[in-house]
Amino acid sequence: MERIYSTDNLTERVYRSYQRSIYCNPKFKIQYPQNVTELVDLVKESIAKGYRVKGAIGNRHSITDIICTDGVPISLKNINYTEIENENDGGTASFGAGIELSDALIFLEKRNKTLIHVPTYGGITLGGAIATGAHGSSLVHPSSISDQIVRLQIIDGMGNLREISDPQDVNAFRVNLGLLGIIVKITLAIVPLFKATVQTTLEPESILMDGTAQRWANNLDWMQMWWFPSTSNVVVLKGHYHIKLTGSKSDDYLGNATSQFIPELDPVIITTGHDAYETLEANKNRPGLYALERFTELSLHSEVIGKPPIFSEDGVNIKNPANGIAWRLMSNRCHTYCPWNNGNTSSILPEEFSVALQILNLPSAIKTIKEILEIIPTAFTMVGIFIRFSKPSDSLMAISNGHETVTLEWASPMRDNPYEDAKGGLGAYQAILQSLIKNYKGRPHWGKNGLYYFRQSILEETTSNLDKFKSYMKKFDPDGTFMNNFGKRITGSSNEMNIDPLVHHCALQEYCICSKNEDCGHFQSCNKVKGFSVCRDLADVYSDSNYDPTNLTSILYAIGAILQVED
Repeated sequence: MERIYSTDNLTERVYRSYQRSIYCNPKFKIQYPQNVTELVDLVKESIAKGYRVKGAIGNRHSITDIICTDGVPISLKNINYTEIENENDGGTASFGAGIELSDALIFLEKRNKTLIHVPTYGGITLGGAIATGAHGSSLVHPSSISDQIVRLQIIDGMGNLREISDPQDVNAFRVNLGLLGIIVKITLAIVPLFKATVQTTLEPESILMDGTAQRWANNLDWMQMWWFPSTSNVVVLKGHYHIKLTGSKSDDYLGNATSQFIPELDPVIITTGHDAYETLEANKNRPGLYALERFTELSLHSEVIGKPPIFSEDGVNIKNPANGIAWRLMSNRCHTYCPWNNGNTSSILPEEFSVALQILNLPSAIKTIKEILEIIPTAFTMVGIFIRFSKPSDSLMAISNGHETVTLEWASPMRDNPYEDAKGGLGAYQAILQSLIKNYKGRPHWGKNGLYYFRQSILEETTSNLDKFKSYMKKFDPDGTFMNNFGKRITGSSNEMNIDPLVHHCALQEYCICSKNEDCGHFQSCNKVKGFSVCRDLADVYSDSNYDPTNLTSILYAIGAILQVED
């Protein structure tokens, strides 16, 4: 029986990344098989009719065209079952690839089990997490879901349901980029449920350059940092694991705090934040943007007005240090009112950038970033520069393959008209990204950054296992059933991209490196900064208003983002 059909209705076919920057226009609308049998039949029908397949259209938190296909996109949201193979220490648990990370962890917690380390955002699917190598931050424990895989069940490019248990094959699939097959079932190593203690402290940025940060990370179960260049401060999170829980009420002495790093916000707060940012950008008001950066910095170690505390037991009052079930301190998800789903005109939609470096290059990379910011000052309003650590991974395509890694990440809200209007300081972001990749052989995160950076000519300099991964593509998908533009670029067969038809300035979202002024946004020109071509703003407008950096309302008044409207 036919399960797929074409449609001429563009709105039914087109899908986007969660923050709407990535545009996918397949031949068919997203399919939703109810079980594995339907999924296998759907893949076989697609193959028989000559259509390519994308088999992990989950919550689309990857913001590259890794999520796209020109054929049949398939959601695995209904492939979300849960199983525990045994209840003993050293056991395993299996999950359908469409289950969200938080739901898998809740299932395990009810059985007094957990994973040893988890990524920050719990709203990603497990299938998506291992496709791109989503990670947390630890040099002591496996920091990614991918490195906790024991075995997998997949559908290969011929439509066959296969078990993947050979260690070499598993290492290829740990970060599979959606190009080896459709992951159906993921079996993970589990451990007894345990609690942790975390504390955030404010430190000088010198710890990033004198070896202190690396020494701390080497001795902590969990450590991550947020660097705020405009204040020369670093917020450091230090996490210590505790022994497994007994299941008795005596465990409560350690507390029950949870993370609110990805906050559920009042829609009014989201709208106000969106309007404030857009007003600042429209006026090129850098001091106002620095005020928002300072507000973010304070929110990570203190109570502020307008944003939930990062760790809390009641959702209102900060706990610092905080104690609680470890995974609930490491990871959370918002539900109804996430910053990015507050409506088409009032959401805060982030563009994300992330590059992994060998840890020994951290001090030099920080100095390079500081030099760039001397030339093009800019603010990092959403998370500062988020710094995380990973121990070496055996996964072929992991950004931490083969060596200890430090990842530098930042996010910036998109403009209301991202096709014409540039973010303030875009040139600094571009120069930093190009420098980290070119000068430090940085590895771009597979689910972040502009599409330009995912091409063979760049990746062959940073990704030593690229040829070996191609051999696995031929082994498991010889006919290219799962190939897409992302795969074509990284294998060198094409530089084609999935580009939104509204894009006219290719450098604004890093579809290209600018070569002429027209590649950049309004009131920008293409210039060289430290040898890299970037889009630079032509002018800044300054504001000298005073504000209370702990109070969002005070900040917004100071930058003129709250308008007085007559009745």
